[in-house]
Amino acid sequence: MQNLANLVRAELLASEPSSAEEIGRLLKGAGDQLRDSRGASLSAPSRFILAYGSAHALALAALRAEGYRPSASKGHRKVVFQALELTAGAPRELWIALDRYHGRRNAAEYEAAPPATEAEAKDLVELASKLQKLVLDRIKRSRPELLK
Repeated sequence: MQNLANLVRAELLASEPSSAEEIGRLLKGAGDQLRDSRGASLSAPSRFILAYGSAHALALAALRAEGYRPSASKGHRKVVFQALELTAGAPRELWIALDRYHGRRNAAEYEAAPPATEAEAKDLVELASKLQKLVLDRIKRSRPELLK
C-alpha cells in the first residue's frame, strides 16, 4: 500500500511480517478487553481504558496483518489509528474518533485531566465494537491464513 510505504519512509512504520499466532493473541486480547469494557459494575473510566486497549489492539492487529509495525518513535500508538483507513477500510469518522480518544486517554493518564465520562466510555465501547467487525472482516478477506 503506497501510503503505508510513505509512513515507512517517514520512519513512523517499519515493514515486518506477522504470524497467525501474533494476530491471534492481539485479537483475543482485544476481544477480552472489549467484553470486559461492557461490565456494568465497572466505573466509566475503567470501561473507557478497557475499550481503548481493545481498539488499540484491534488497530495494531490490522496494521500487523498488512505486514507493518509502528516504529519506536514518538506517536507510535497514534499511527495505528491513523492508518486504519488503509489497514481495515475504516471510514474517516471512525479513525478520527479513535484518534481523538487516544488524545483523551493520554490527557487523563499523563496530564491529570478529568477521568472519562459515562458518555465517553459508552461511545468508545461502541467504536471498538465497530472496529472489531471491520478488522475481522478485512483479515478474513485479505489474509485468512492469519486467522487460525
